[in-house]
Amino acid sequence: MTLTNQQIQNELLFQKAQEITKELLEQGLITPEIAQRIEQENRQTFPPLLGLLQL
Repeated sequence: MTLTNQQIQNELLFQKAQEITKELLEQGLITPEIAQRIEQENRQTFPPLLGLLQL
């Protein structure tokens, strides 16, 4: 399977967005429900390849 530059970029952006969301959750700045909604939005915005393995 050959990945395109866009697919790689989407994966990197998705992973970074997940890291930020996790930090916000750990700091108590967002609720678990909000974190879940953010993850859903991120999956639509940056369709992950490797991120699908983390379901």
